[in-house]
Amino acid sequence: MALRSPIYLAGAFLLLAVTYSTYFNVAVRVDPAAAQARFDWLIAHHAERRAAGHGERALRLRAKEGETNEDLAPMILQVADAQLARRNFERAATLYSDALATKSSSTLTKRKRADYEDKLARASLLSHDIETAVAIYASFLELAGDDAARGAGEDPEALSAFYAGRVGKAGQLFSEAFNYARPYDPTSGSRETQLAAAKNMSSIGAFFAMRDDGAYAAAGLLSSAYHIRTKLLGADHQETVQLTLVLGPVYTNMGRLDDAEKLYLDAFHAQEDVKGANSPDLSLYIKLLTGVYEKQGRLTEAQALQEHMRRLFRDAFGAQRYAANRERDRREDINRPVSQHFLLEAGYAPGDLVSAAEFSIPTSKSPNIDEMKLRLAADENADPREANLPARLAQLISLCRSESGERVSLRSGYRSYSTQRVLYERNLDRGTVTPPGMSEHQTGLAADINVNDRFMRQSDRSFQCFEENAYRFGFILSYPPNNNYLPGEDSYEPWHWRYVGVSTAQLYREAGPHNKPQEFLAALPCYQERAANGIFQAVGEEDICLSNKPLITASMKQEAPSQPDGEDLPSARILNKLPPTRSPR
Repeated sequence: MALRSPIYLAGAFLLLAVTYSTYFNVAVRVDPAAAQARFDWLIAHHAERRAAGHGERALRLRAKEGETNEDLAPMILQVADAQLARRNFERAATLYSDALATKSSSTLTKRKRADYEDKLARASLLSHDIETAVAIYASFLELAGDDAARGAGEDPEALSAFYAGRVGKAGQLFSEAFNYARPYDPTSGSRETQLAAAKNMSSIGAFFAMRDDGAYAAAGLLSSAYHIRTKLLGADHQETVQLTLVLGPVYTNMGRLDDAEKLYLDAFHAQEDVKGANSPDLSLYIKLLTGVYEKQGRLTEAQALQEHMRRLFRDAFGAQRYAANRERDRREDINRPVSQHFLLEAGYAPGDLVSAAEFSIPTSKSPNIDEMKLRLAADENADPREANLPARLAQLISLCRSESGERVSLRSGYRSYSTQRVLYERNLDRGTVTPPGMSEHQTGLAADINVNDRFMRQSDRSFQCFEENAYRFGFILSYPPNNNYLPGEDSYEPWHWRYVGVSTAQLYREAGPHNKPQEFLAALPCYQERAANGIFQAVGEEDICLSNKPLITASMKQEAPSQPDGEDLPSARILNKLPPTRSPR
């Protein structure tokens, strides 16, 4: 009997184990509480993949007992997380969508809801539901506001920075989901649905186009948006043309010059039909196309385009368009360079500030504060009510509001050295505010532009309007892509426009180096003298005005200022090596 006891006990234990296992497996399949308990236990022990099946069973069993999605919403979100971990992306997306559609999800905090929406967008991308993903991330960019334009917010813990950060982290997924060589083409959905998707892709693509690591994501999104708009609207539609100004530079930076050439050619012909073959506004696309031809080594064609543009300018603005002496503009700093290479002294302050509102410029802040002021900068021997900076900015904004249908307003005008110092010290290492002495706002000649209550973006129709027309009103884009004018890796600011005077802006468009406004302004007397004598640089030749530093120095009537007191900026290099400037009178 003693020999049989261990065998008997082992058999009894095995029988109990089998009975319990059978009961447990039956229970978790028919008892919602047991299935829920098993799911919770596995989640608590970080076994999300194993938990997914039990979670799905618990949902089914609880639903059979009469519970609705409203009751089950928290559980549905947990199961969705498990399915995402299991890489069952399509099912995860369905669950997230079901839970977020319930009224009970409104009890989630904004940050928690955004976290689940981000998961829904990622699951949608990975299951090839492109439209849902881009709709969510485009809404994030709108909620991010200015943080989507600057890449970093004044408060990195703010919800707006959270939204921008979530879009940024999706860059690799977008790179994998979109192939810029084979643009995404929706196979279903109404015309309106497809155009909405294209708009969302354009917005997200423009966001990635401003990031150092975003080229492939930008190219895939923007090329897909361009393809959809071309298919549904035509290559000559303004919304299609607008994408050229975002996608073209991305292609050029990636070395896809043939693709950039086709974009610019299509945009040129589209605008030629709209504006007329003799419009100088075609110069933007001529200049972009010339740059591509030059990179391709097609110098003869590039030169022909340059000569065509000069004929357009001669016919529109006169043969002697640059013969006038612009000494006054230099003396009064209207076209002086300002950057980390050309600093302003602390005592610099313009003496002709006026309220922007007095000239019917829409303002985004109280019209009575200094930031809503601009320099008058009136032309000599002209009607001071019309031939001045604020009047021209009002005309430009009015034109672009009409063309785009967007709300365009002045975001920021004049800022004193002391104001800039306070803002910089408050933000310091976040890279969102220029150090004092480097800001064009101190001159009263710069205007930050808002579109729909946030910084202007490349994806805005208003940006296209400014790019095409700003030179007519005396404005240029101060901080183009890949510049080193301000501290930081890239200080591209598509919202920052600087008044340099109509003649100077025209000369920059016609003969200046592309996307090098500070270098152009530093060497302006050289460009003016050559242009007044009908001498223009041939394509492929060395730019004498930029290469001949002694000539630049001799031509600089306004001396470059010294380093402001209290500023420690070892990276700053005064390009023209001149002594400190005097404060303007």
